[in-house]
Amino acid sequence: MLTRFERILAPESLHVRVTRTLGRQVIRADQESTQIIFPNENGLCEQLGVSRTILREALKVLADKGMIEVRPRSGMRSLPRSNWNLLDPDILAWQSEENPDAGFLRDLCEIRLAMEPTAAGFAAVRANAEDMAEIEAALNRRVTADGKRIEDLIDLDLQLHACIMKASHNRLFQYLSEAIREPFRVALSYTLRSAAVRSLEVTAHQLLVDAIRRRDPLAARDAADKVVANLMVAVEHVIRRMEGRKANRSNDWVLLTTEPSADLR
Repeated sequence: MLTRFERILAPESLHVRVTRTLGRQVIRADQESTQIIFPNENGLCEQLGVSRTILREALKVLADKGMIEVRPRSGMRSLPRSNWNLLDPDILAWQSEENPDAGFLRDLCEIRLAMEPTAAGFAAVRANAEDMAEIEAALNRRVTADGKRIEDLIDLDLQLHACIMKASHNRLFQYLSEAIREPFRVALSYTLRSAAVRSLEVTAHQLLVDAIRRRDPLAARDAADKVVANLMVAVEHVIRRMEGRKANRSNDWVLLTTEPSADLR
């Protein structure tokens, strides 16, 4: 797929901006099962309005992430998702900035399902007094947050999630939790629009915190399982709506994904 890249106007953080712009276009192409054939270096510099040094730095970052392939004679091409470093924080963030596809939302839920019940079980065993105070305070803020904006509810959910991960005293869980924070935020922005989902989620979180408070790791695991399961059901409803809209305007969608990012216009 030949894609035109528009000139980048903002002078600040140019290297980061170029990298993100190209990375997001690779993600869009992958969502449509197409491949980007990049212009040659001079052409791409001219389209983006950047120097060769900036461009080469950005391309090197993307190549290291497995998103593009640079060959001296055959040029630059995007690579499919199977080549990407899927836990890379930048790739996760860029995917969350795009319209998430079904595969991404499902993958996110399954990562949480694999991680959160175990972390909750550890929290029930390892949480100290400070951890429990933070968890209780985070839950109280969430329970009493009725009527707040969706964005505020998402922040409160993420705070409670982070407190439980911290109480597991497993640094890898904390790192992975932070890595998926922004994609998780995107998923919640879809699912928490439903009042029924919000009610189920509060109840499930109350059961989870109660199990941690009682130092019952099996109950904590089971409660965390239900928290993620509720999200997975809500995500499946979202996916069906997204796929229905996509089927109804498939031609417009293809055109949209080949346009440059709105933040570069």
